[in-house]
Amino acid sequence: MRSVPGLLSVFLIAAGVACAELPPDLPPASPLPFAPGPVIGGTIKGNPAAGIVPVKDLIEANRKDEYIPMAEPIPGETGSSAPLAESIPNAEPIPGETNLHAPVQPAEAPLAIPSTAFSPVPVPQPETRVAILGYHDFSRTLPATEMRMNTDVFRSQMQALKASGVPVISMKEFLEWKLGDRQLPAKCVMITIDDGWKSVYTDAYPILKETGFPFTIFPYTKFITGRGSAMSPAQIQEMLNNGATLGSHSVSHLYPRSWRAAQRKGTQAVLDLATAEIGNSRKILQEKFPGSSVEAYCYPGGFILPEMISKAEDAGFQAAFTVIPKKVTKDTDRWRIHRYMVFGKDPKTFTRALNFNVPSTPETPAATPGNSSGKKMNSYPAPAQPVYPAANTVVKNQTPDISISLAGEPSLEPKQMEMRVSGFGLVNARYDAKEKILKWTPSRPLRLSPVTVQVRWKNPAVNMWQTATWQFGIEEQEMHFTPRNIVK
Repeated sequence: MRSVPGLLSVFLIAAGVACAELPPDLPPASPLPFAPGPVIGGTIKGNPAAGIVPVKDLIEANRKDEYIPMAEPIPGETGSSAPLAESIPNAEPIPGETNLHAPVQPAEAPLAIPSTAFSPVPVPQPETRVAILGYHDFSRTLPATEMRMNTDVFRSQMQALKASGVPVISMKEFLEWKLGDRQLPAKCVMITIDDGWKSVYTDAYPILKETGFPFTIFPYTKFITGRGSAMSPAQIQEMLNNGATLGSHSVSHLYPRSWRAAQRKGTQAVLDLATAEIGNSRKILQEKFPGSSVEAYCYPGGFILPEMISKAEDAGFQAAFTVIPKKVTKDTDRWRIHRYMVFGKDPKTFTRALNFNVPSTPETPAATPGNSSGKKMNSYPAPAQPVYPAANTVVKNQTPDISISLAGEPSLEPKQMEMRVSGFGLVNARYDAKEKILKWTPSRPLRLSPVTVQVRWKNPAVNMWQTATWQFGIEEQEMHFTPRNIVK
């Protein structure tokens, strides 16, 4: 039973009162991904503290074992009226204009991996692309959240992987390819699971064992208690004996506020904290689980500082994983390995991750600000109608109002106009009849730069649809998660 101070802390969090970090033996609050515009480049630029966008302060307290504050996503405009399946892939090079008209799959359509040919035959190292999936918590009965996935949905995803024939590789195979001479098939998948929730053992592990898939678990050491919703050392060891690989997710799963507090004290304070959280985590795991090399590190929330990379290398880690959704190639920075985080309320990320039909772009960032993909923003000529952000410009705001003025058009019917945005598909844009402006504001930060926007409206005079398409860039920033009830 919780003590009075423990209940008081939960009450204060639920009331929206700024508080200290979660106790170290509790799992982290569920964060949302907050991505900058460009997620294509191998080297991320900008202020490490930039781009933090908190999520709505809601608390979930329906866990049977313990009161764990969990952040819920902000209800977005796209949630109520946008189709369940996106017609434009997210966090990949922007497809051609024809893909903007791709038909939407019905909600009841069975899970399907985009059609492609998977082969187990090894290819030259530069030809391999790896999609790394990231998961957190699972449940058959509790409602899905960003961090918690329905167990049956996870099962359907793993069954789809099995049926597709895509090679699912282990961490050992991945590192031998990434850092050594090993050759892999052209298209591969790797499975990772963060934090150390008990449901990894009770729900996900039986499914992974059934399919025979290798997987990597990234627990943070202070959560390996066996109490409440946390896995025990014995449960982790059993999984290690049956196809799992052990990586580190730090000691305490600190959020950015702790790292920024250390930054205010100076570089040495950041290095000391990185040693305590990163270096010590590897030592603790190797002591708890003899024989585990623990070669991979996973940044909590995807938050990265140069000192973290330095200390991860000093500690003996071979690579580190973040939350940037993109295929991994041979030239991907080994300290910023991409992953597709498959959230419980957005399982479509799984389908996007398995879409190998979209070619990857080079990892070397372009010199043009906000366009690390190397893709020119003048792929489309500026439309005749006034638009915002202006065509082929770069903006700093990751959630800009996206609008088009249709003042020069004849009488319009709001039901006969639509807007599509790369990464979101069809969006719930609002039409101001007085100003004759169609506008939409993203409910989450834009993940891709350049951003492609397409607006269609029907011209009643000729009974024909007209189209305006343009692109704009997002200035490159750091990418990580931050839940509001942890950082104020």
